[in-house]
Amino acid sequence: MLRDVSLYLANHKYAVSVVGRTTAKMEQLMKESPPNRMFPIQEDYDKESFLEKVEESIEQRGMFDLIISWTPNYRLVERLCFLNENKTLFRLIHIKGSRRYFQDETIEIPLSCMREIVYLGFIQEENTSRWLTHEEISQGVMRQIEDGGVGRIVGQLHPYDSRPE
Repeated sequence: MLRDVSLYLANHKYAVSVVGRTTAKMEQLMKESPPNRMFPIQEDYDKESFLEKVEESIEQRGMFDLIISWTPNYRLVERLCFLNENKTLFRLIHIKGSRRYFQDETIEIPLSCMREIVYLGFIQEENTSRWLTHEEISQGVMRQIEDGGVGRIVGQLHPYDSRPE
């Protein structure tokens, strides 16, 4: 889902640790990336072994400057941030669906983490509405990376009843 964001970061000289479950998609992403910029963590983030793979990545390449997370598992996001906790500030861009804007749960993160939230809404077109495309989502996240700040809404969240089925 965030393929374009990963490539954007790699092309802007970031060393990108990217999580993926599908071998073919991961291999394709690696082919499209500049050499020595993309480092795969091929693991299902629902498994306990995922955090072990993240720890290995931190040991090999150092702490993360930027974490981009799009998962409904807030406890996992917390654990990722605390694994990365250090004396240097780092950014968490936390991507959330539109429903989370209206009903959300709290998240505990270390003081060294600057959390920015990107809410994904929908697009209203004449008498209908649609969900955001992968490209629109990626563009919104890339704008957040560039601009920083507390966060942004990609698309629209209101009126809530106009959300697509």
